[in-house]
Amino acid sequence: MTGLKDIDKEQIWAEVQQEFPDDEMMQEIHYVRLLHYHQVKNLSSQERIQFFNKVLFEEVHPGKLAPPKAPSHLSLDS
Repeated sequence: MTGLKDIDKEQIWAEVQQEFPDDEMMQEIHYVRLLHYHQVKNLSSQERIQFFNKVLFEEVHPGKLAPPKAPSHLSLDS
């Protein structure tokens, strides 16, 4: 996963504000979409799934360290 520097985040935010100058909701949606794009653009499909599973788990279960492992029959690992 690629880490983003504050300057990169500021640049993305400026781009989003320019693209959606009068729509704060669209700015925030587009900003998060672009952040995620930059964070996962060089990951494999499996790594992207793991990234988004972690993001979703942390959103639903704040403060917990990691999502539970999937049962082996549901695992995407080869």
